[in-house]
Amino acid sequence: MLRCLNLITSLLLLGQTVASPRYDEKKERYSSSTVGLLKLLELEIQFIENIKTYTELLSAKANTLQEFIDSVDRGKEKSVAEREKYVSNPLNAFGLMRRTHQDFPKWHNYINTTVGKEQIQSLDDLLTKAPDSQDMKEALAGMKRIETIYGLQSYDLAKGRLQDKQYNIQLSIRDCLALGQHKYQEGDFFRASMWYRMAIKHEPEPYAESFNEILGDPLKNLKRNYARATIIYGLSAGNQSQNTQQILDITEEAIHKSSPAELEALVAEFLNQTDEDIAREMSVSEPWPTPYEIGCRGGFPKRTNLVCRYNSTTTPFLRLAPLKMEEVNHDPYIVMYHEVLSDREIDEMKRRSSKMSNGWADQKEANSTKIRDIVCRHSWWSEQSTIRERINRRITDMTGFDFAPTEDLQVANYGLGTHFKPHYDYTSDGYETPDALTLGDRLGSIIFYASDVPQGGATVFPRNRVSILPRKGSSVFWFNLYDDGRPDIRSQHSVCPVIVGDRWTLTKWLHIVPQMFVMPCKPRKKSQGYKENI
Repeated sequence: MLRCLNLITSLLLLGQTVASPRYDEKKERYSSSTVGLLKLLELEIQFIENIKTYTELLSAKANTLQEFIDSVDRGKEKSVAEREKYVSNPLNAFGLMRRTHQDFPKWHNYINTTVGKEQIQSLDDLLTKAPDSQDMKEALAGMKRIETIYGLQSYDLAKGRLQDKQYNIQLSIRDCLALGQHKYQEGDFFRASMWYRMAIKHEPEPYAESFNEILGDPLKNLKRNYARATIIYGLSAGNQSQNTQQILDITEEAIHKSSPAELEALVAEFLNQTDEDIAREMSVSEPWPTPYEIGCRGGFPKRTNLVCRYNSTTTPFLRLAPLKMEEVNHDPYIVMYHEVLSDREIDEMKRRSSKMSNGWADQKEANSTKIRDIVCRHSWWSEQSTIRERINRRITDMTGFDFAPTEDLQVANYGLGTHFKPHYDYTSDGYETPDALTLGDRLGSIIFYASDVPQGGATVFPRNRVSILPRKGSSVFWFNLYDDGRPDIRSQHSVCPVIVGDRWTLTKWLHIVPQMFVMPCKPRKKSQGYKENI
């Protein structure tokens, strides 16, 4: 076991350490939201601007020193005779004496004077705001979700191809290496091998030689690590009787006994195959995608017998201003409303959401030191606002439910590969929903989409095989309970990671107690063939 731990430790990400048990979960993580990533981009811009100014100051100092060199350069008097002739002239001799006595100490002081002190201090301050190791872990985990949930290939991601769209960008050698190291650390040797492969095949980058002196050579031991990950995966897939520790020992012994030439030949043999062929061979033992993953990939069949219509009956107000309604699912009831959130309301929502905090998928366990995964950054819109009250009244028009127009709304913004795993909005799995004692469980949920998401970010109901793509200004509403208050497990839903785009949502949970006289208790009939233990 000790040998295994040493092997894995040697491949940890540069600078990445195990998070301290005292890690502050309240600390904002840049990767958890687009809002945070914008702050990180601004941090990088400030860092570069300070380096630009510092470089200009250094350049000005170098130019001044070069001018001094040019003014006194004795390159013209090369021979001893020429130098004797030079110093034998009293004018030259005096000038030499004065310069070496008066000027040299001043030039020495000038050289020792540090330029750009203000910029150096600013860089020191900016470094304190840089992402920590936990934020880096979250970013790596987010990239893993995008890759695995959508079934994307490393050779496409490395070259800037996301699903069926090509972007004018590609990952660097160090990006590929970091992803490969993370996959190895996670025990995903198939994807670790593919990312190492992408790093090896990467074209030489500009300024690589000078950058490597500062950042380290990413190619050092890369082929060895590629061979190691590929062999481990091959042995794991071909021999299920051996445990991971045995496979690690066998692989390490084989790598250790191989000469550099043998290792080079082995890697060359691996690289001789096309990326597509080797990925196809290695993915044979990959598990079949879950219903959640199928929904994220848009693999659910299209529904029939669903209609779009104007809803003018839920409240009297809708007779004057009916809402555009689209049926998504009949049983359980899921419906979308379109053009129910304006740009002005969205801007107001974002303006009042400056102080966002980490949102979690799980409750914090007592005395637990485990750092939970962040779903998103969110805040509660609780400030008094006529727009918030207007949106709450609109929810009543859409659902017919009764609640105060001054109630809070939750605003959420998702980040790099963040997602919400399949879950229930009602009390479940030991999780008690807020206000359950006074307002009862969550009878229904409504989500407003405050942004378009070009790729990914769908709301998926895996048990119903329903997938809903975000559409700015629209909302989706569903029931979590039967009319008699029993949980409906078909309401299980999830949020897919955003691939490209900025996912903003506005959420309201509607509790059962205030609806006591609005919705009479009429148990629903279960769908034919439906099983409670799906």
